Amino acid sequence: MKKNTVAYLGLIFVFVLWGSLYVVSSVVLRYMPTFAVMFCRFTIAFAALSIIVKTGSRKWNADETDEQGRSTRIDGQGWKYVILMGVFGYAIGVGIQLMGTKYAGSSMASLINSMCPVTISLMAVPILHEKLTGSKIIGILLAVFGVYLILGTGGNINLPGILMSIASVLLWSLVSVLTRQGLAKYNPLVITRNAIGVAAVCEFIFALIEHAVTHSTIHINGGVIAGLLYLGILCTGIAYILWNQGLAVLPASNCSALYPIQPLTSTIMGVIFFHETVGLSFAAGSAFIIVGVLLCLLGGMLFSRRKTSAHVRS
Repeated sequence: MKKNTVAYLGLIFVFVLWGSLYVVSSVVLRYMPTFAVMFCRFTIAFAALSIIVKTGSRKWNADETDEQGRSTRIDGQGWKYVILMGVFGYAIGVGIQLMGTKYAGSSMASLINSMCPVTISLMAVPILHEKLTGSKIIGILLAVFGVYLILGTGGNINLPGILMSIASVLLWSLVSVLTRQGLAKYNPLVITRNAIGVAAVCEFIFALIEHAVTHSTIHINGGVIAGLLYLGILCTGIAYILWNQGLAVLPASNCSALYPIQPLTSTIMGVIFFHETVGLSFAAGSAFIIVGVLLCLLGGMLFSRRKTSAHVRS
């Protein structure tokens, strides 16, 4: 239970970071093109995680396993998860998400992204054989409805942007579900570091193509550097580690249930830093999100307790 509690706290921190990402990115993107920002983000994250891996390796066992018996050496099967996460989850999935946001608008893209709890939970049923409890289903629906109340239906409907946003949600959800078993076998820190390194290589190629097509320019100042460090170290390196560690400990549907915290954080920061106005819909949506997340958490914890009790009795 203590391990689960730590995992849940880590996931809450993850979605707060990812919610702040929209605010910081909107500032940095004024001075740099999209894929150049992505390349810097993943490169900084890879460097930071390499230092953490080197520090953590001093505590690992001589048989190349960590304290929990997970392999710290990436073999052939491990690289399958690295490529899956790095190429399809991080490089392509996040890239499509940015393009979807560009064309569909941030409100519509964020609303579609809030469907991740539903898609991850549904995919986890046939792939990981996870169970959807009644409280978890109700909690997910309430949280998603809360996001809808906060963000609304968006402005003009842009079909290509909507389709790219949906594709991003489906791809990220599928990668999250498919890599959960690998994260339970291999050290999440090592897997995440290598996957981010693969993503950095992909983003470098995308950035070169973007520059060749758009002839974009880059303007660097102190604010941009600070923003890139925040995006790379916190929103990417630390956040992806905590997300993958959460997947290694908790059911995928439990991890995804906390997704609505992300747009809630983004909206709050928009009010603080951009002086955006909110009304009754924000208060009502926030209430739905809080109730929904609590239902998912309490339902998941009660299910885990019953499962542990049954195992002890058997």
